[in-house]
Amino acid sequence: MKMDEDKRYYVGRIGFVGNDTTRDKVIRREVYLNEDDVFSTEALKASIRRINQLGYFKPMEAPPEITPSDRGEDRLDLTFKVEEQNRNQFTFGGGISGLEGAFLNASFATSNFLGLGETLQLSAQTGGRTNNYQASITEPYLFDRPLSAGIDLYSRKLDYLTSEGVVGYSEVRTGGSFVGGLPLGRFTRLFANYTYEVIETAALDSLLGQTNGATNGEPIFSPFLDEGRHRESRVSPSVVFNTVDNPYAPRRGQRLSGILQVAGGPLGGTVSYLKPNVEAVLYVPHTRRTSLGVRGELGGIAPFGATARLPYYQRYFLGGETQIRRVNVRTVGPVDAENRAIGGNKFVLFNAEYYFDVAGPLRALVFYDAGQAFAEGRNINLRQLRSSAGAELRFIMPVLNVPFRLIYAFNLSRDAFQPARTFKFAVGTTF
Repeated sequence: MKMDEDKRYYVGRIGFVGNDTTRDKVIRREVYLNEDDVFSTEALKASIRRINQLGYFKPMEAPPEITPSDRGEDRLDLTFKVEEQNRNQFTFGGGISGLEGAFLNASFATSNFLGLGETLQLSAQTGGRTNNYQASITEPYLFDRPLSAGIDLYSRKLDYLTSEGVVGYSEVRTGGSFVGGLPLGRFTRLFANYTYEVIETAALDSLLGQTNGATNGEPIFSPFLDEGRHRESRVSPSVVFNTVDNPYAPRRGQRLSGILQVAGGPLGGTVSYLKPNVEAVLYVPHTRRTSLGVRGELGGIAPFGATARLPYYQRYFLGGETQIRRVNVRTVGPVDAENRAIGGNKFVLFNAEYYFDVAGPLRALVFYDAGQAFAEGRNINLRQLRSSAGAELRFIMPVLNVPFRLIYAFNLSRDAFQPARTFKFAVGTTF
């Protein structure tokens, strides 16, 4: 074999076209090539993936325009052509939710505030069973360095039902969190979060002695609901590896994350616990218009120190459109002999989605969800998982730029009080 290697080329100028709102530096800091570097095809591919991960632009499939540079015969100029998409979301409306009841809400959110890459969110919601207020801001490049920082202030109130039309458990959370992050690699970041939170819980005493709060056999809340005020001071270090190509319409890549929450002990507060959680997400393209996405998640929580028993609000219950689509939030979990929901101290969750890109922002998919929470003294038993399957239409609204979802699901393994099939509307993604 005789090989004739071409000469080495270098990067000339790097330019951007189409970013009418986003500043050049916001895109340039995601490019893994610098002017005068040796030209690298692999670094160029990684740069395109990172720009697509921002979510500020429509997915860029084609490589940048490569032209000879006037800076020398061995130089090549790169011009990235991007197409802005609106990342500002303003909503005002209302609705009825099985968890939150009737409500009104208004919010403003942007992931690219003033074209500088900051994430800003302001939201308010009020209703018969819920009141939520939140303000948060995140700076992805603090002092123009790859250091992220953010603050989140919130107050949330939610009344849970023990049976149809009867409020049996109320939870109010007020607090704030501070988060910082730094890169460990091209697609890996280390985060540290500190949160101080005051949680107030209350229950109706008349319900605590009942063995069945609903005529259809649905479990009621456990008699060991811990009423009163709880203060949590916790740190949450985490690491995330993310190569997913698009946050809302992914086709390829993987996301691996692990987090350990440590509350109480030397940090103060009235509750002490350790709470590890790991998650793995994988997207595999199949054809030009189809791909497969899977997620596996495992978590647990254990008290320590002066906390002998987990607070009820920290116990695991599964359900909802981000976990098991067919069932409602907090309706999957262990119960005792008297049909009282006791929650678990560990859980396992699995999701699979097969995507069909129909046209433009419209995506159809079929899915399978399975999960369960398990109480102390019980091992994880995959034969006890509650599961559902179905089909979904998902499309991104051109103004709001969030996925809207129409879900038809039926239960493969369900509790007796849960209906066999349902049709739901939701916003966002499952994973």
